[in-house]
Amino acid sequence: MFISIIYLIILCLILTVVKLRQTLLDPKSGEKIPGPFPWPVLGNLRLMRRLCKKFGGQHKAFLELSKDYDSDIINLRLGSSNVIVFSEFDGVTRILHDETFDARPWNEFSKIRNMGMQKGITMHEGPEWREMRAWLVRSLRDLGFGREEMSDKIRDELVIILDNLKSKGGGIVSMRPIISPAVINVIWSVATGKRIENEERLQYFFDLMERRARAFDIAGGMLSVFPWIRHIAPKASGYDLLITLNEELKSFLMETINEHKKNYTPGKEVDLIDMFLAEMYNGKGPEAGFTEDQLLMILIDLFLAGSQTTTVTLDFMFFYMTLHQEAQEKVHKELDSVISCGRLPEQTDRPLLPYTASVMAESQRLRIVTPIIGPRRALNDTIIDGYKIPKNSCILMNLYAIHTNPDDFEDPEAFKPERFMNDGVHVPHKKLIFFGGGHRRCPGETVARSAVFLLFVGIMKNYKLLPVPGSYLDAEPQSGLTLSPKPYEVQLVAHST
Repeated sequence: MFISIIYLIILCLILTVVKLRQTLLDPKSGEKIPGPFPWPVLGNLRLMRRLCKKFGGQHKAFLELSKDYDSDIINLRLGSSNVIVFSEFDGVTRILHDETFDARPWNEFSKIRNMGMQKGITMHEGPEWREMRAWLVRSLRDLGFGREEMSDKIRDELVIILDNLKSKGGGIVSMRPIISPAVINVIWSVATGKRIENEERLQYFFDLMERRARAFDIAGGMLSVFPWIRHIAPKASGYDLLITLNEELKSFLMETINEHKKNYTPGKEVDLIDMFLAEMYNGKGPEAGFTEDQLLMILIDLFLAGSQTTTVTLDFMFFYMTLHQEAQEKVHKELDSVISCGRLPEQTDRPLLPYTASVMAESQRLRIVTPIIGPRRALNDTIIDGYKIPKNSCILMNLYAIHTNPDDFEDPEAFKPERFMNDGVHVPHKKLIFFGGGHRRCPGETVARSAVFLLFVGIMKNYKLLPVPGSYLDAEPQSGLTLSPKPYEVQLVAHST
């Protein structure tokens, strides 16, 4: 066994050296893009690990490399993968809107994340992906995305939150367990036509999503760089855990899908699963991609992207309100002047709350949940800013670098909501990217914006968030594939107008 492992390592070393030699000799390989020298087998993995530990995350490591090489585009080798990182607004915008970069790499991480199926809307590509994405956008619109019906669902969840908090009398709490069920249930009601009423079932789903997110944060990078490691160290690499969590998630969702299949009645579609079954049975059918596996992966994409990012975005906002009490006082003053006591917030309140909108924008600018977006795969050789981007290169985009560019944001690491205010009016900054762009722009953007606004405003209208006496609020986030606040608690006190 030990000898076999040695042979495998030697073989990988030889193949990497050969690949590296081809790369250095190929004028189309993108070698002119600045970046550190890639060592055999590991490439730049050790360097990235050291920089991530030193500076606090991959997004900051990429930014430091851009500074070191005085370039907004850098080239890295991570194992056998050629990775090009863009850290400047114009270049990122080009990637987001150019069809040449609409594809996704299909590596070990993608395979595990997608349960081995090139399905869904997040890690899929090509004609079938375009068909599924177009169907999803149409269906979400038909189900009320962007209309008052969706706001009503969110407000219903807000009422449940406020009732629960009132019954408990506030006290010392963690915010994420309070808001996550509401976010999950908004998406669940759209997908399945009803809420998860059973608290134990809801908590199980919440825990499953949290465990899966943490597991992919830990193991995703290593399995992408060295896919063979799952055969040698399946437990230590996190592979076994990811497979177990995939099976749990699939079982949980398939129970609901099978229930819908059993009760499906043509012409009486009331939720996303029903609408998919209508296409599968009586519409374009399996030959167009409308299969059970496709439905499963679309649901997984919705819950992974929607519930996690929206929940953590809100968690950061409540964190900053607790950390910056002066800003919180201004928010309360503005909310009290617009929303009467006992009234729930409405979307029409948004333009009347410029400072609150600025607080939300500043929180997202400083702590965007996905500081690195992608990955994208180049479908063809192309040139950007004079650099050759080889076909099949993996492209990453560093939004953190854009959102903290001192040329655009003075004192970029400081929390200053006023930077988005002009004569008492909220002015969105043109270089903030929260939901991607182009054909891969987040299809759930409308509901995410609505949920963040209504839940944040609804809770802030009714409660003050105070630091817990004797506790320390650490503003440095936990980093991984996504950012999230370090565990913190707040003291909730009813806010009276």
